[in-house]
Amino acid sequence: MRTLLFLSIFLTGFWASAQQAQITGQVKNEKDLPVPYVQVTVVETGQQTATDEKGNFSFESVPAKTLDLRFTAMGFASKTETVTPTSGTETNITVVLKEEFQDLGEIVITSNRRTETLDEVPSSVSVLTSEQIQTLSQTSNSVADILNEVPGLAMSTGMTSNTGQTLRGRDMLVLIDGIPQSTPLRDGSRDINTIDPNTIERIEVIKGATAIYGNGADGGIINYITKEPKIGKPFNSTTELSTEGSLVDIDHTVGSKVYQSFSGYGEKLGYVVSGSFRQTGIFRDANGEVQSPTYGQGETNQYSAFGKLNYQLNSSNAVEFMYNYFSSNQDTEYINQNGVYGERPAIGVIGEVLGVDQGNRYNHNGQLTYDSYGIFGNTDLKLNLYFQDFKTVYGYSPFFYNAEEGYEGGQSMITSSKKGVRANFKTGYELGQLNGDILYGIDILNDVTAQGLVDGRSWVPETDMTNFAPYAQLKTLYNDFVLKAGIRFENINIDIPDYTTIYIFPYGGDTPNGGVDVDGGTLIYDATTFNVGLRYNQWEAFKPFVSFSQSFSIADLGRTLRSATENTVSQISSEAVIANNYEAGFNSRLGNTRLSGAAFISTSELGATYKEVNGVFQIARQPEKVYGFEAAFDTRFTSNWSAGSSISWTEGELDSQDNGNYDTWMNGDRIPPLKTVTYLQYAFLNRFSARLSHTYSGNREKFDPKADGSYTYGMGPVNDFHLVNLSSSYQLTEETRIGLGVENLLNEDYYLPISQWDARAANYRKGTGARFNLSLQIEL
Repeated sequence: MRTLLFLSIFLTGFWASAQQAQITGQVKNEKDLPVPYVQVTVVETGQQTATDEKGNFSFESVPAKTLDLRFTAMGFASKTETVTPTSGTETNITVVLKEEFQDLGEIVITSNRRTETLDEVPSSVSVLTSEQIQTLSQTSNSVADILNEVPGLAMSTGMTSNTGQTLRGRDMLVLIDGIPQSTPLRDGSRDINTIDPNTIERIEVIKGATAIYGNGADGGIINYITKEPKIGKPFNSTTELSTEGSLVDIDHTVGSKVYQSFSGYGEKLGYVVSGSFRQTGIFRDANGEVQSPTYGQGETNQYSAFGKLNYQLNSSNAVEFMYNYFSSNQDTEYINQNGVYGERPAIGVIGEVLGVDQGNRYNHNGQLTYDSYGIFGNTDLKLNLYFQDFKTVYGYSPFFYNAEEGYEGGQSMITSSKKGVRANFKTGYELGQLNGDILYGIDILNDVTAQGLVDGRSWVPETDMTNFAPYAQLKTLYNDFVLKAGIRFENINIDIPDYTTIYIFPYGGDTPNGGVDVDGGTLIYDATTFNVGLRYNQWEAFKPFVSFSQSFSIADLGRTLRSATENTVSQISSEAVIANNYEAGFNSRLGNTRLSGAAFISTSELGATYKEVNGVFQIARQPEKVYGFEAAFDTRFTSNWSAGSSISWTEGELDSQDNGNYDTWMNGDRIPPLKTVTYLQYAFLNRFSARLSHTYSGNREKFDPKADGSYTYGMGPVNDFHLVNLSSSYQLTEETRIGLGVENLLNEDYYLPISQWDARAANYRKGTGARFNLSLQIEL
């Protein structure tokens, strides 16, 4: 039945062919002067070009029907022009752009597998533009920290680990240009910090359960869109030098970074290549103490290399190749000195560092993309072939003690290799007053993930997953209504070999753990997920939407396998999680003020919450309910001054008895405290800018201590704190810019949320004290 349904959708791609036409034109400003390097996009087909130095542009071959052309350029308000070209003729237009506060509805996103504006999306989406990323990275070079201002996303951990940095209380799927970075078969919490911010053009965050990219997006997706060649110029060079360090005690804290990129665009060929190296010193807290080196950001060496090449075969066909490499490893002489939970922090002290350096050894990503507009009939094709190869090494731990075999401890590492194919078709249609498109295709993904020890012992066996998923998504526009509905069929096979759980005496204790012989086998998962959403765009002052969406995820299978007590894989409880997300929200524009808000509830019959049992982590499979709201506004009250604020609140409960009564609060590793972000920005003549931001992380105290006064993992009380950051830049010349950023400007003395809810002495660490970052950028 599924096959017949998919084939019937697929065959819609053979609808009647559309004849071709040509569009030319010129873009001017309000002073009747040409505007060069404006990006021009045909909304219906995705075709793109840019104006030349005289503001001229042309499309040699477009469908002979009513089309929307979108014009975007830095410093100008985006504009959409409707054109109806005639078959076999040239249609010429003149477009005038004006300087204006950008309309939220004109922000373009691509993570829904099609190019569209936010006004066409009936769900919550946050987009960080290249300018915002550049501003936020002036205070921190960690992508996790840059994401702190996204509503609905929990605060960064301040470490290389992103444990607890959930999206709407659930795990999200992290992508680079649509390539999965997360390792849901064995969640290592290293997927957010896997790319250099200088490589990113924009970040798109789609919130709420979604299956559009497959396994692991219960909370949504974060898609890092890499930089594109700069249209309009054959050669561009960007050089950036920066230095950073502590303002509390600068001794041994100074680090530096060098970044270089070249890009350009000719008649048909575009390219961008870049590389960077960053070295950090030690990180100190507000009192000048060295922060614990365990998964810390101090004393790391980071390397990045990136390249993208695209070639326009003709007006209807293009190919693109992208490659990105990132590595970040710690080289330190400090070791962790445990703190006392609730009294004093864990810190770094000089000592003998056991084992090898911890960090992400490598993260290779490559993708070949083929785009064909009008490949048959009124149908476009996007074909992606991609791979990811990832390895991360964790710190040395006495947990892996086994004197019988001569092991005092050990270091675990996760390796993951992914290969995938995506064939994505889009067929436009018009039925009277209805118009839109059908997006349909198939995803094929192979993911081989394992967790072993550096010394050669196996902790999680090599799991080999093959995912075959046909899907379809309908978009219909009627007057001011936008309706979306979709379906995806997940077919997953996971092959697991025969294995023996690791035999250890945890932390040198007397009671052995593991040593269970497990017969392997194949786990089969089949699921159908749905989504539907409706948006109404008649009023600029209030554009409401409602939506329902589902996701499919396999709840950290590797953690279940490594602590198996059964003798066969078939007896292990490993059922997948289907999350249901219900959401209602709106976007508004009142003059130069933009408003947005959403309320949501997410449910799942099976949970994915960690619980600690006799020192071993297990996954609790009780029903879950997560709910909350987000709201944000941005305003420009003069030509120089702008401001904004957002608030995010999430809560979650478990049905511990599986009787319909949600009687237990969810742990802090899933549910963050209240978060607010407020900023004030000043810009003068495109030469000087300064941005002051304030982040508030609230309290969350839901659990009672144990009889001895200690807390179980994830249940520690979280106290509030305030952080103020400063970003500023000055354009010395047309080519040269200097920047100064200060993280934690007021030197707030605080404990990280993860340190508080984790409730363990070894991880009870403070946040970073005041730090500076001084940069020089030269563009030619």
